[in-house]
Order: sequence, then structure tokens, then C-alpha cells
Amino acid sequence: MSEASEPEVVSSRAWWSLGAVLVVQAQNAFNDNFVKFVLMGLAMSVAAGTAIGENIEFLLAAMIPLPFILLAPVSGYLSDRFSKSRVIWHCLVLQLILFILIGVSIFFRSVEAAVFGFFLLAVQSTLFSPAKQGILKEIVGSRRLGLANGLMSMLTMVGILGGMWLAGRWFDTLLARYNEVYGVQPENGWRAALVPVIGAGIACIVALAISRIVSRTPDHPGEKFSKGVWLRHFRHLRELFGEPILRTAALYITFYWLVANFLGLGFVQFAKEIFPEAGQAGRMSATAEMLFWVGGGLIVGSSIVSLLSRKGLRLGLAPLGILGMAAGLAGTGLFQPVSLWWNLSVGFVGFASGFYVVPLNAWLQDSARDDHRARVISALNLMTSFSGIVAIFVGFLLKKAGLNAGGQMLVFVPCLALVAAVLIRRLGKLRSATA
Repeated sequence: MSEASEPEVVSSRAWWSLGAVLVVQAQNAFNDNFVKFVLMGLAMSVAAGTAIGENIEFLLAAMIPLPFILLAPVSGYLSDRFSKSRVIWHCLVLQLILFILIGVSIFFRSVEAAVFGFFLLAVQSTLFSPAKQGILKEIVGSRRLGLANGLMSMLTMVGILGGMWLAGRWFDTLLARYNEVYGVQPENGWRAALVPVIGAGIACIVALAISRIVSRTPDHPGEKFSKGVWLRHFRHLRELFGEPILRTAALYITFYWLVANFLGLGFVQFAKEIFPEAGQAGRMSATAEMLFWVGGGLIVGSSIVSLLSRKGLRLGLAPLGILGMAAGLAGTGLFQPVSLWWNLSVGFVGFASGFYVVPLNAWLQDSARDDHRARVISALNLMTSFSGIVAIFVGFLLKKAGLNAGGQMLVFVPCLALVAAVLIRRLGKLRSATA
């Protein structure tokens, strides 16, 4: 839909709906990352020295993209066929059920069952993602899509950061207290994990209540389900790659998530180097603080881009963003971890990321047709999920090769510089195609 055909005024009801969507998707991101950090700390403390304890960050990271790879076409179909507002509500109900499952698993001292519950939570996020992103244009239209995407990116990062920071602090505080009272023992990890999971589960009820504010969006009954839906990965990708604008936007966004996933795993490696003893508290808090710096930068960057995009897309900001990411990532590899300059470098990676990914996301969504937008987003999720698997594989290999965390960061700097050069060279053509 062109901007010229968009209404000048968005109704107050639409703004309330947008606000509710932004809140519940931030809460969903919060809970996903909250439980991820709690389980990571739990496995490191109760299963130290085992394969699951030593590689828990890679295991949990792999469980996030796998459901997207397996279920991306089905999740896209659901949000294309049914009301996106109803899909959001049912996903929040499922989230509450899964938090109960994870809490019960921790109560009965089963790391494996709790990790499986996290995998199911990743399935829930797979179903949730196309609906939460695809509903934006249905609520506020094309003209304000850049603003809505900027706000969603910012609040998603607030949820991610809040979940990781609170989980890390809460778990480490309880673990340190129990270690002091009972001595260092695996049982303390179970105690430290249970209460935080119960607390986050209660927040699921609040999100369910808020989701009722979202206006009912239309169904699309013309979309019929068939067995072929399960195999639509390649068709969705073929449709996306068949349109040059969508293909280009999706590839640039996928590269961003490759770097972001790699950076997140790298922070865990930094924390392990700072706190080599698994039974002691500190690793989760340290990792959360690192992610707080990068996420804080992303919040500021996304906010600025959102304001700059009030009246339309600002694709020209993307080259500045990726060059800034390269500079910041170089600093994380060269400076002493958790020093002032290192923290500032991490924050600058996040700040520049907002300038890179927010315009690209808005560009992709605005270029997709209304009845295929969720399908395009689903195909993009499939691509970014594969990039997550690649990031895990690369990070694991670099770790096994003996590179420390700083050295691993430097490996990606030339890749960022190369993509920046390509983007700068093609920017004129991309603007012409968008116009």
C-alpha cells in the first residue's frame, strides 16, 4: 500500500492496540530470555563437568532456531489464515502452560525436562513471531510502519535485556546466598532456579489480560490448509527470493542475526573466562551486564531511527549502522573485557545495530503484499534461524580451535566491513527500487 493511500490520522483505538501488541511481545521476549538464563545457570551449577553443563549455551541457543526451521511455514500459514490478534492470544495461553511445565521440571530436579520445556517455549515463539510482526501494518498502516517497527525493536530489546538481567541477578543472588548457608553444592542451583521461574510464570497471566486490548484483526478464509503446508519452506523462500527487493532485504537482515547470535554466544565465553569456577555465582550476572550494554545501545539507536522514520522509511541509515557495528565489534576484541572502553564498544555495537536493522525490517514489511506479509516474515525467520545454527557452529569451532572470546570477535570484523561496502555500492539502486 502506498503512503499516499494511507489515512492521515490513526485512531486512538489503533494506538491502544499497537501499545498492547508492543507490551505483550516485549513480555514474551522477556520470559523467553529469562528462562534461558535461569536454565543456563542451573545447568552450569548442577551439571558442571558434563557435556550438558559445559555446552549448555550452545544447546539452548540451538533450540531457539530449530522450531523456526521445522515450523516456519505452518506459523506463517496460521497468521495469514486466521486473525493475527487471536493467534497472539492463543500463543500467550500456551506460554503460561509451558512455564508451569518448566517449573514442575525444576521442582522434580530434571534438567532434561526443563530444557525440553524451553524447546517447547521456542516453538511457541515460532508461532508468535509472524503474528506480532504482521499485525503492525494492519493496525497503523504503511505510513507509520517505520515508527511501529522502531518501537517494537526497542521494546523487544527492553524485554530481552530485562529478562536476562533480572534472571542473571536473581539466580546469582540466590545461588550466592545458598552457597553461603549450605556450602557449595549442586542442590543450591535447583533452589536458586525455582523461585525466579515461578515469578516469571505469574507475568504470563498479566500478558494475557493486556492482550485483550488488541482489536480483532480480519481472517483470510481464502487460505486453505493442506499437507503441503508442512513443506512450504522452499516455496516461501522461492517466493521471497523471486522478488528482488524482498530478497535483498532478507539477506541483509539475516546477516545481522548471524552476527547478533554469534555475539551473544561470545558474551557467555567472556563470562566463563572471568569466572572459571562453575559452582560460584557470577557468570549469569556478568553475561547479563554485557548484554545490557549492547541492548541499551540498541534501544537508543532504535529510538533515534524510529523518530527519524516518523514520516517514512530511512533506508540510507543502514550503511552507517553496519560500519558502526564493525567498529564496535573491533573494540570488543581489542580492549580488556568489562573495562570502560570495552563496555563502550559493546554499547556502540548495539547503537549502530538499530541504524542497520530497523530500516531494513520496515523496508521488508512494507514491500510485502498484505495477504503474504506473514508468509514473507515466516520465510525470513527460516533464514535467520539457519543463520543462528551457523553462528553456533562457527562459535563452537572457534572455541575448540583455542581462540579466546576476544579473538572470536575479531574474526567477524572483516565480514562486516565487506557487507558494508556492498550495501554502500548498491544503495542507490535499492532506493530507486523502493521508490
